[in-house]
Amino acid sequence: MTQFHTDDGTSSGTLSEIKRIFVQDGTVHEHPASKIDGAAKQYNSITDEMCAANKEVFGDANTFKKHGGLAQMGKAMAGDGMVLVMSIWDDHAANMLWLDSTDPPTKTTIGGPRGTCATTSGVPADVEKNHPDAHVVFSDIKIGDFGSTYNGGPGPGPGPSPSGCPGGSLSACIALCPSNPPVAFQACVKACETRCDKDDFIASEFFDHILEENADFIE
Repeated sequence: MTQFHTDDGTSSGTLSEIKRIFVQDGTVHEHPASKIDGAAKQYNSITDEMCAANKEVFGDANTFKKHGGLAQMGKAMAGDGMVLVMSIWDDHAANMLWLDSTDPPTKTTIGGPRGTCATTSGVPADVEKNHPDAHVVFSDIKIGDFGSTYNGGPGPGPGPSPSGCPGGSLSACIALCPSNPPVAFQACVKACETRCDKDDFIASEFFDHILEENADFIE
């Protein structure tokens, strides 16, 4: 699932964070944090701070900030709206080297290597010749409030999820909340308290999440 968080935790706030979570066999998994050498902080979601920090490490121009960052993206989504497009495709501009090879091919320092595929791979003519019958099926597409489009509980421990409780327990729900800005975190916690059974609060999960999110500030 892709979650779009705002600065005040409401549907009319300013877009401030994009998070991914995954549900497998009824268990909710948060996106793991990045592991980028030379980065002062690792991230598991998209924020303006993350983009700026990683662009600096990779030595790339921060064109995302130049175009307005997440706030501008949020305005575009709230204004005329956006169209979700899903397709199977090949890349006539850069052979998809940016995905799982080295891009540009001559950049071997950090930010260049993105995977183990050869820099000669991904040529559209080869892809279309060798896989002319390639196809994909997209299904079970949903949109809704946080926690409303799936059924799942936190990883081992709690039993069945209370109806409508994101993550399956109060502590797991709070762990899914954006840590910044504080007002968004507070609003999200209140929503969790409303939708989840307080008897299912697991303190260890909650404090592990808080410590992980604030590791840079704790000595």
